[in-house]
Amino acid sequence: MKVKRVVILLLMLALVLAACGEEEPAVEQEATAVPEVAEVAPTDAPTAEPTDAAPTEAPKPKESTVAPTTDHTAEHTAEPVVAEETAPRFGLVRFRDNDAALSGSFQLLLENVPAAPAGSHYELWLRDDRFNTLNLGEFVVDGASQYTGSTDINLLAAYNAAFISIEPDGVDDGEVGVIVFEGVVPADSLLHARHVVTAFPANPEGKAFLIGAKEQLDFALEHAGLLLGELANDNLREAQRHAEHVVNILDGETGPNFGDLDGDTLAQNPGDGYGVRAYFIGAQEHAQLAADAEGATAEVKLHAGHVIISSGNALNSIDAGIVQALRVIASDSAAEAQAAAEELQHLLQIAIDGQDANGDGSIAPIENEGGWQIAYDHALNMAAFEFFAATGGAPVVAAPTAETAPVEAPAPTVTAPIAAAVTIPMANFAYQPTEITVSKGTAVTWVNEDSGPRHSATAADNSFDTGLFDAGEQATLTFNTPGTYVYYCLLHGSPDGSGMAATITVTD
Repeated sequence: MKVKRVVILLLMLALVLAACGEEEPAVEQEATAVPEVAEVAPTDAPTAEPTDAAPTEAPKPKESTVAPTTDHTAEHTAEPVVAEETAPRFGLVRFRDNDAALSGSFQLLLENVPAAPAGSHYELWLRDDRFNTLNLGEFVVDGASQYTGSTDINLLAAYNAAFISIEPDGVDDGEVGVIVFEGVVPADSLLHARHVVTAFPANPEGKAFLIGAKEQLDFALEHAGLLLGELANDNLREAQRHAEHVVNILDGETGPNFGDLDGDTLAQNPGDGYGVRAYFIGAQEHAQLAADAEGATAEVKLHAGHVIISSGNALNSIDAGIVQALRVIASDSAAEAQAAAEELQHLLQIAIDGQDANGDGSIAPIENEGGWQIAYDHALNMAAFEFFAATGGAPVVAAPTAETAPVEAPAPTVTAPIAAAVTIPMANFAYQPTEITVSKGTAVTWVNEDSGPRHSATAADNSFDTGLFDAGEQATLTFNTPGTYVYYCLLHGSPDGSGMAATITVTD
């Protein structure tokens, strides 16, 4: 039986060896021509922010001496490298606070967009991560457009994408028509921008970094006022108690100066314990994270740099303020403490409002100027949704040429013979000067002297607009109607006169 099994095994082995030795016949395949497919540049699609994204660990405040020479603007990348966009951008929608809600107002800015086809119109929508939509209304466009509105919703917190559709006139069925533009912020950039201006779960009460910074700065400023009031009453002891409050609010419980500074055995802190310093450092870190995120656009990187610089300026003011508060505590009389107390109040106000350090009439997001307000405005700009042509959208989009000449907008009235000429440089994100008076018939030329960003001179009442133009370019308008006109940059200012804005007065 064993012999039989061995024989069978040997026969099977022989068959296997024979099969392996046979050459596999070559199969001749007829070459099939593969049609060439034209490469299409991908359009950035809206990316939903994960609802269960783990919050970034809260940054620990950095140890710091309080020497006023400490430069917090140099601790992070001051000017992030701006990457070129891979697809033509047609505009953006950005957000601002209103009386009803943080980020409750919106401003849509478009350029190089044709009018909607006859019998139809454009509508602006927002979309959340579950694809719920909010219709912000219809608007008219012919080449360029501005459209603004207000809600009682924190739009930046609730929605993570925008789009523009074409809808038939006279139909209000709530349905979305053909989507022609998609407005997006890269998901990780939006996540960190929200940490700066909307919410950050690891912070006290989930406060966003710049929201917490402003709240605590207001507390510190309040106690600086109480300090001055006590000095006016010649009550040095109570003044020193309020000076301790200011330091502890600014430094936070982990700060290098926190503690019982007035010697009453109690480390009193009317603030939330986190500290203004930690909030601003967190804003810097998360702005940098937004700029470093995959797919971060030039818009994100530009404004992230402004947040970083302006927050650093505020930190420098805080350090200098702490020095003045400690001088109050070390004083032997109310008269001796008075100058330091006044300087403390002044420095805290600068931390909030910024200062016009170079005397050009504006506060810009540059070193030693912008403070909390400029940082906050540019953090909102960092989270603007940028519009690109939608994949599969209706063929109504006319892409801008590689070099778009600045559009010369109509003058406020019919052009009259030029009586004079004035040039207004645009540099460091400011008009120079910010207030000017000209006579009727004057031609005003704006020259973009900044190194990279585009600027415009756009009337708050929409009576004139140069359109956006690049560095080294210029645009000219002639003014013939007396009056005072507030104007601003479409990308870096606001029609309310904040940011990059100025005023021109035309006289008879």
